[in-house]
Amino acid sequence: MNAPPLSTPDTADTLLEVTGVSVRFGGLQALSDVGFDVRRGEILALIGPNGAGKSTLLNVLSNFIAPQTGKVRFKGRVISGQTPDAVNRLGLARTFQAAEILARMTVLDNVATAGVARRKASILQGMINPFATAKALAALRTDAAAMLDLVGLRTLAERPAAALTAGQQRLLAVARALGSDAELLLLDEPAAGLTTDEKKLLAEAIFRIRERGITVLFVEHDLAFVSSLADRLVVLNHGAVLAKGDPQTVRHDPAVIAAYLGNTDVRAGRKPAPSASSCREDTPVLRLDRLSVRYGQADALVNVSLEARRGEIVTLIGANGAGKSTLLKAIAGLVAPASGDVAFNGKSIARVPMERRTATGIALAPEGRQLFGTLSVRDNLQMGGYTGLRGAGLVNLFHPRRAVAREMSETMDDILTFFPRLKERIDQQAGTLSGGEGQMLAIGRALMSRPQLLMLDEPSFGLAPQVTREILESLPRLAERGITVLLVEQNAHCALQVADRGYVLVNGQIALEGSAAALLDSPDIGEAYLGWQDSESCEAV
Repeated sequence: MNAPPLSTPDTADTLLEVTGVSVRFGGLQALSDVGFDVRRGEILALIGPNGAGKSTLLNVLSNFIAPQTGKVRFKGRVISGQTPDAVNRLGLARTFQAAEILARMTVLDNVATAGVARRKASILQGMINPFATAKALAALRTDAAAMLDLVGLRTLAERPAAALTAGQQRLLAVARALGSDAELLLLDEPAAGLTTDEKKLLAEAIFRIRERGITVLFVEHDLAFVSSLADRLVVLNHGAVLAKGDPQTVRHDPAVIAAYLGNTDVRAGRKPAPSASSCREDTPVLRLDRLSVRYGQADALVNVSLEARRGEIVTLIGANGAGKSTLLKAIAGLVAPASGDVAFNGKSIARVPMERRTATGIALAPEGRQLFGTLSVRDNLQMGGYTGLRGAGLVNLFHPRRAVAREMSETMDDILTFFPRLKERIDQQAGTLSGGEGQMLAIGRALMSRPQLLMLDEPSFGLAPQVTREILESLPRLAERGITVLLVEQNAHCALQVADRGYVLVNGQIALEGSAAALLDSPDIGEAYLGWQDSESCEAV
């Protein structure tokens, strides 16, 4: 899957130029003085850790978001401030993370619709000159068939779009974008959720597109796929350009590795949890046995086995899209496993409904907090105690018995002692909290059910390093109370400093496991975490 050679950078024309682009959403600086160029006929990848600003930048390039500062030039012309459809007519087209197909149309008609504006076909024209319209429609279908040839879907042209696999739908989205006569194609995570074979088909299609003289810029988190496909990389971190260059240079850049793995130091301040050999209870609180999860045709998790014992902090780390959140959802009962087992305190819960899993002692603080923004801190915490009230009888939902109400009040007091900042804001609307306070509330809400197993999904997401440190340093205090913590975290450096043990997940499979200290010192963790080790096998295709 090696890319065909390109002309040297000195002779390549600049097709797109980004200069000093900055975007702020309220108090969040999403992009800061971003600048780079895209050369005519190249394949350029935009990468970076979760929350780096990649999707925001793609929205700026396609004019779905206007930057506060800076300019975007396409073919030498400033396009900042124009409407997305005007930019599309100039020759810039994009796809989205969701394929967004027209499910009731055929594959061919999906692509043909993209060329309607270019052919200037309309209902009024059809009424005035039906013969010209018929000719235009025939030309649209011919053009659409050519685009389907380009992405390898020509034989499926007359099938309903809804009948395509996930990978085929993504290829269809690419063909539809090409149908608008694009010179520059922007792809937003085109390989997300695809199988290995589908990724190969996608890469082959992108190479064929480039051979037609079309320039490609894509955002992607699968770094093996990126390194096998892209001529150059632009790396974003915290909204700024961190590095630029060819894949080999970027993959060995210490700053890039640090951005993905994290470099914030935390102070755990606790004794390690007892090892399995010294623990009086041999049964783990949580055990996964060869757990697999599929989304349609795509494998999200493949034969994942892990365990966590009472009072342990176990971290699951990996790049964006590795399957970490899916694993937590499978434990919580939000997604059904295709095979394998989930055991809690020695008993299988694979067939136990989601609401009953919470009642047995499993709690999840989801990625992005998902708070009730218009409710107070107090009300959000009380929502976390719903399972306890329900378990004590339906009548307690409306008028809790004295013992139940007292237990709930004591739990809330305990949480407010644990997070004193929440006590100061007990009657404040959750939507007005800072990011760190919101994360404390999300954890506190999960603790209201008095869980034995607390699962945290990316608690540092969107937080400043100091706030990240404060949140993660609170976890050992929970473990000392006997709570088992399963921590999903992209900031590997931080997570491993507070954890007892860790697992590294790559493309839905466990690539490394061991004590947190051993993983921190392992020279292989960077390669495994980032997934670069798969790039050589991809390039051999």
